Amino acid sequence: MASSKVVSLKEAVQEIQDGDVVFLGGLIDCRRPMAAVYEMVRQKKRGLILLAECSLAEDILVGAGCVAAWRGCYTGMASFGLSPATQRKIEHEELIPDEIGHIDIILGAMAAMAGSSFVATRVTLGSDVLNPSYDRTACIRNLARNPDTIPRQKFVLLEDPFYGQGTVKLQPAMRIDVAVVHVQEAGEEGTARIQGSLAFDHYAVHAARKVIITAERVVPEEYLRRDPNRNQIPATSVDVVVEVPWGGHPSQVPGFYDVDMPYIRDYSVRARTEEGFKNWLDEWVVSLPSREAYLDKLGAARLEKLRSVPPFGYRPRRAHEADENRGIREAY
Repeated sequence: MASSKVVSLKEAVQEIQDGDVVFLGGLIDCRRPMAAVYEMVRQKKRGLILLAECSLAEDILVGAGCVAAWRGCYTGMASFGLSPATQRKIEHEELIPDEIGHIDIILGAMAAMAGSSFVATRVTLGSDVLNPSYDRTACIRNLARNPDTIPRQKFVLLEDPFYGQGTVKLQPAMRIDVAVVHVQEAGEEGTARIQGSLAFDHYAVHAARKVIITAERVVPEEYLRRDPNRNQIPATSVDVVVEVPWGGHPSQVPGFYDVDMPYIRDYSVRARTEEGFKNWLDEWVVSLPSREAYLDKLGAARLEKLRSVPPFGYRPRRAHEADENRGIREAY
């Protein structure tokens, strides 16, 4: 029998080194590895290079001074506009951005998964992604702990040698030092099961040198292997596993709990200024030594109102309205 890969959150995050190229799984405000992000801030990681997006999870790292550069396609807080800390750091030239097309990133992860150094595509041809004035790849390569994780060139253009159908772009593989992915269930040996959107986590884990899985619950491997078609991440690709209930809060984790919109709204408002961000960070991250302390501060009542309602996998609007009406009745 293979040995267990289950470790503490603190031990898992210690696997991330300063200057690493880091991919955080999930998408925008769904299934984000928030517990791991908060622990990265507590451990004062520095010089990280983020991939793919700069939404809530990444914005916290940027604002906390953990990030030197970002290679991606999206920076935003969904309904709440641009990611405030990321925008501020870019404007003050304290963060180096290098924009890549959305599909380019997915194709790059697929190439790395397949062991190829590049993939041919026509995506982003004619866009400013190809504008050399905005190319920061060489600069970011110099910042990386392992320069070979960053491509020597952002892209290469050439004429289609097979069918003569014009210009194509060679998009480099998206190599990753550490991928951190939050899932609903994981086995002790690393097999992981995701409900809802996979984003492109199932590609990224094969593109990474090291994979950290945080899970709502750790279950026996034998249980997961009874229905292998529902498992997206194999144990052979995973280095460590952490059990972290509510580890994705305030993002949504389908089948477990919904997104905490008031929490994200509060962050998006307070993080618009450097002082507001620092106050928020001290309140919700720095002053709370563990995820357990964080959950205690949130309170059981607040968390219970986010819990998913079977069989939907989320909390329907009518359930939220029932909570609000119940609160009004109790107030009187």
